[in-house]
Amino acid sequence: MRRTNKLDYIILALTCLIVLNLGAIILGLYSSKEPNNLSQEKFKLSNIINMSNMSFESVKKAMNSLFSMGNRLNKHKDSLETGIIPLESEEIGEDVNEEHDTSHDTIIENLDEYESLIIVKDSSGIHMVENIPEPLMINKVKVNKEKPYILIYHTHATESYSLAKAGNYRSTDKKNNIVGVGSIISTVLEANGHKVDHVETSHDLPSYNQSYSRSLKTIVNKKAESDNLKILLDVHRDGIDVDKIANIESVREKSRIEIDGKSVATFSLVVGPDSENKEQVLSFAKYVKAVSDNLYPGLCKGIIIKKYGKYNQYLSDYSALIEVGYNINTLEEATEGAKLIGNILSVVLNSIVEE
Repeated sequence: MRRTNKLDYIILALTCLIVLNLGAIILGLYSSKEPNNLSQEKFKLSNIINMSNMSFESVKKAMNSLFSMGNRLNKHKDSLETGIIPLESEEIGEDVNEEHDTSHDTIIENLDEYESLIIVKDSSGIHMVENIPEPLMINKVKVNKEKPYILIYHTHATESYSLAKAGNYRSTDKKNNIVGVGSIISTVLEANGHKVDHVETSHDLPSYNQSYSRSLKTIVNKKAESDNLKILLDVHRDGIDVDKIANIESVREKSRIEIDGKSVATFSLVVGPDSENKEQVLSFAKYVKAVSDNLYPGLCKGIIIKKYGKYNQYLSDYSALIEVGYNINTLEEATEGAKLIGNILSVVLNSIVEE
């Protein structure tokens, strides 16, 4: 809500600036030495610039700022035919910058609490569900198992993976973007007896700006319809600028892992530090990683605690922001990763959900 108010103030200030500067331009026109000649001459933009260069520049900047959304909407309209959205600098809003600013992230790779409890594999190398540790510092959650109690949604639904056209990592095609990955996770959970409500809304259209505000409305509306929705899973994929990052090969290496002979996209969990229930959300994330470490060692790369932000996680102690792979992963790798994540979440929920 803090960001929304800030945007309102900016728009109000820009509107006032436009009105004031347009007034200055009009006064300048009528105070010229030959006002009667204005009707006889063609209106030239250079006349205004010469008269009040500072005013014109201010108005131009304000107008560009206010109407840039129209340009983005036109681009989005064109993209619907191809399903691919170009990732351009002007598309990047505060949501994108916050999401990918990793300079102050805290990353938890090793779980001290679960270290002595995790038994990775038996002697034959078979994954053992029986060896799953009990959850620590997590309260059991009561639900009606006959109705959906898991909400899967996507704050950035157009996030996609490496496509045929280089440089495009967003798509409105649900088969190619993160919505398709969420569908696989949902299908696996349903196959294991869990009830899921999967929302496919693209909260990042027409732009990434205010994506979290839009997804917040979705969550609130869904919970108003059913108070049985207790598990909130926001499924994303991570992203890097392949042209600017120096250690691209190390990122490629950690973006995938081989499991049972298949190349699989790794995943991570993100926690916002500003929610009042941050410790509960963190405990939930730790248990997801503990189960993943037991079943598929190396699949979960860690828990990322951002410098600031809530990511709507204050709405439930059982909230998780899951990043499935990177934009440099293939869709096939992400698909395989989604299947395993579905299995992991199924085991997690078996341990904490009760009627």
